[in-house]
Amino acid sequence: MLADGQSDEARWCFERAAAYDPTSSRARHRLAQELSDCGQVEQADVLFRESLLQNPDDLDAWVGLGHAMEDLGHAEVASTCYLSVLQRRPDHGLALGQYLAVVKDDVEAASWVAHALQALTRPATPDEAKALVGHGLAKYFDRRQQYEQAAQAGSAANAARRRKASPLNRAALQARIDGIITAYSEDFFTERRHFGLGTDQPVFIVGLPRSGTTLTEQILATHPFMHGAGELPDLARLAVQSLADRRAEPWQAAAQLAEMASRLVGHKYLRALRRNAPPDYPRISDKQPLNYFHLAFAALLFPNARVIHCRRDARDNALSIWMENFNPDQRYATNFDDLAFFIAQERRLMAHWQSVLPLQILGVQYEEVVADLEAQARRLIEFLGAPWDERCLNFHQQDRAVQTPSRWQVRQPIYTKSVGRWRHYREYLPELERALTGEG
Repeated sequence: MLADGQSDEARWCFERAAAYDPTSSRARHRLAQELSDCGQVEQADVLFRESLLQNPDDLDAWVGLGHAMEDLGHAEVASTCYLSVLQRRPDHGLALGQYLAVVKDDVEAASWVAHALQALTRPATPDEAKALVGHGLAKYFDRRQQYEQAAQAGSAANAARRRKASPLNRAALQARIDGIITAYSEDFFTERRHFGLGTDQPVFIVGLPRSGTTLTEQILATHPFMHGAGELPDLARLAVQSLADRRAEPWQAAAQLAEMASRLVGHKYLRALRRNAPPDYPRISDKQPLNYFHLAFAALLFPNARVIHCRRDARDNALSIWMENFNPDQRYATNFDDLAFFIAQERRLMAHWQSVLPLQILGVQYEEVVADLEAQARRLIEFLGAPWDERCLNFHQQDRAVQTPSRWQVRQPIYTKSVGRWRHYREYLPELERALTGEG
């Protein structure tokens, strides 16, 4: 069911399985993961704790609880969870990488840093473990301004991930963007101006990963009229499900969509968007960054929706992606030349959307937000048609789950140290500046 995009049905099955056999940790963990994926982190937290009450040596439950604690902003508890795994299984690559990424106590971490460095250089260590451990080490060293060591760890991590996952298929990506641009013209949307639902509730926050999408949503979600739904998989999932020709690519879904179907699919998306939101919120945001591939589909479902496009200096953006432990499907993330190509294609597609989409689109530059938070926050709120609220300036005080790599940054007041961060690595990663020359 999950492979077919039927997440609601899959969750129901996991709920039934967990209820049928309360002693089954496997069923409980699958349910907890599904709940976490759709933003119900507190419920996932409860399930992982139930597993640990039954079996304190359940490593999967410790890892799951650690992830939940990270999402809820409890770094020290998350660190303790991962350490509980390592004390039972020191070669657990995921736990070691996550532990190093969040641990604050250098004395406590010293022996595990040494252990991680050995694992990273040991030929017998599997590539996936090297990727996990290397990314954790890179974050550990970066936080301590040990940039040379961070660059070395990141290089080892990305080389290992690249060996396992393969490079970006640039020809396929360019063909995809070419196909989208050719298929979706201004006339295409004019001919379908009666499609979809009239609501203007959805707000799509798009852009490259690590471009400021989480910060933007956090600012908006502090407003009393708005709710942040996080990174929802549902727009892409519904695009796949609505394909009349199953051999077609997901980006072709809008071209195959009929008028009546646009309303039925729109209602399905709204159910997912509102899943964890309080009732009657005028605006709810979906900050899945890569939804920029599916904005034609979004426009046919919700012609009155608004889009916020986040941008950031390409060198800082590329470095931030490269330093992050993204899943292996994000093949562009392991190499600066691939990242430069991916960034250029995103900008080409967004320029096309700006010229043809009927949707209102607001561009937001990360550097401008951190330089003048109030001016940019007011600009965002005005774009969404809401009255100004001073609470938007205190976004870091909001108590909500954040399920992205920026979870720690958005829990701090605004700061500028991430602007020009790439310069710390200029000496150690010369390929970064070389690949991104000319990109702003």
